Amino acid sequence: MVPRVVPLVLAAVLLSWTGSAVAETGEASEGTVAGVAVAHVGPLDGLLRNLGGAFSGVNLVYPLLAVAATTTMATQDVDLDVHNYFHDHPNWGRAAYPSIILGVAGPVALFGGLHIVGRVRDNPETVGAAYAVLQASALTLGYVTVLKFFVGRPAPRDDYVPSVAADEEKLSRTFRPGFYRGGVIAGWPSGHVALTTAALGALVAYYPDSVWLKLVMGVGVAGMMLGVSSFDRGGFHWASDAVAGALMAFPIGTSTGRGMRKLVDGRKARTETAWFLSPSLRPDAGGVLIGRSF
Repeated sequence: MVPRVVPLVLAAVLLSWTGSAVAETGEASEGTVAGVAVAHVGPLDGLLRNLGGAFSGVNLVYPLLAVAATTTMATQDVDLDVHNYFHDHPNWGRAAYPSIILGVAGPVALFGGLHIVGRVRDNPETVGAAYAVLQASALTLGYVTVLKFFVGRPAPRDDYVPSVAADEEKLSRTFRPGFYRGGVIAGWPSGHVALTTAALGALVAYYPDSVWLKLVMGVGVAGMMLGVSSFDRGGFHWASDAVAGALMAFPIGTSTGRGMRKLVDGRKARTETAWFLSPSLRPDAGGVLIGRSF
């Protein structure tokens, strides 16, 4: 696995090096972006505010959409049909193996690459992007783990519910709410898709003017959904698990990215306040005024 992960880390460093220049118009000097002072943020800054934003206002629609999509896809046998197709076409699953690695290593490599580049270049804005990815990924991992713990949906194989595994139609519609009745690895929603969506969504919200990041997110999330649905002959996740993972994680990623962006910009504005000297040009007196802008 290590030889496969190393190229991912290098690719993430290259991606983050490019991403660090999205909002720049020139070379950044020490502690500056494009010649403007920027203050550093910490990995926990704004955490509760970002979490609250992910579960308020219009963002409350996304979990409802995830439940509605899952209900529809399970009861209308979309999950079963997708599973059967990939079960009968195993080459899709073999090709999807890199996406399974990326689902775990991708957010870690992306955070590490951004953080390293930000520190090496002394670019607080890039460090803020790294922390946006870190926060979004950590919050999503905790959220998805709790959901898996209580929802108890079995994977499209016979590991968890042997009594219904022979009846794949029944298995595709099985949910076992309770305490740890389906484990926290497989199940609803897909953690691979959720982490990918959260990490890329955080970057899209952090760099809202970047068109190429939006394209990367679209391709990355779609590819991960295909990967988890097809891997292991369709036995890794139901298709609705993948859809729900994207819908559940999207508001977490975007809320965290926007929150960290505002925090970085706000600290930049505060950093720009300073003592100043101004000449006094009154007719009856000359001199210098000393003050501080706030």
